[in-house]
Formats: sequence, C-alpha cells, structure tokens
Amino acid sequence: MPSTSAPRFPPLTALFLFLLLGLLQTMTWMGLSVYLGGQCSWMALVLGLTSALALRLGGMPAGGARMLWAAALTALGAVWASWGIVVLQMAISMGVRPDESALKLGGHLAWTLIQLANRPLDWLLLAAGVIGAAIASR
Repeated sequence: MPSTSAPRFPPLTALFLFLLLGLLQTMTWMGLSVYLGGQCSWMALVLGLTSALALRLGGMPAGGARMLWAAALTALGAVWASWGIVVLQMAISMGVRPDESALKLGGHLAWTLIQLANRPLDWLLLAAGVIGAAIASR
C-alpha cells in the first residue's frame, strides 16, 4: 500500500525555480533600495508570493510542509537581501567594490546596521512577507 503522507522535502524543480526567481528578485530588491534610498521592505511580500508560486509550480504537494518551506525560503531571501543592502551601502560609503565590502563586513556590524536601517513598518512588512508566503502556498 503506498504511503499517504506528503513528502517533507520539495522537489528539486521547485527549489531550482525558487533559486532562479528568488535570486532575481533579491537582486532587484537590493538595486531598488540603493536607487530609492530606502529598505524597500515591501519586496518581502513579492518574494513571499514567488516562493509560494515556485513550490506550487515545482510540484510540491499542498500541506503544512509546503507552507513551512515557503515561509523558510522567504525568510532566507529576506535575510539575503537585507545583508546585500548593507553590503552595497557600505561599499558606496567606503568607495570599494561590493565584494570587498562583503569581505570586510562582519556579522555583528551587519546586524547593527540592519537594525538601524529598518523601522517598525519595515519589520512588519518583512514578517508579513513570511506569513503571506505560508498562507499563499497552502
């Protein structure tokens, strides 16, 4: 008798699709934040919808596992984008390339700068993106 439990790990097609779309959106998020001079935390909502869509189109069955994966992928993308924004801003202010800034930036300084840059509305939008990803992927 076949197992009726849903797989806990998404298919590789879903992860690959999210990797491509998520990387494109986080790079767009970083560029927009430098161009507009703000955090652009509303992009977390777009990233949440992308993670839900990638898991659905990638063939992961509906259920709690897909909701958790969508939330986790969105949170990971938001962390990556926030770190990238800090790296870009530090590179601009120090007059170095972003890869040099990334090597010089420590975790404690990055976290401090992220806390200083994000207002309560930004934190709310980041949380809404993660929660929205879980709801959209059910």
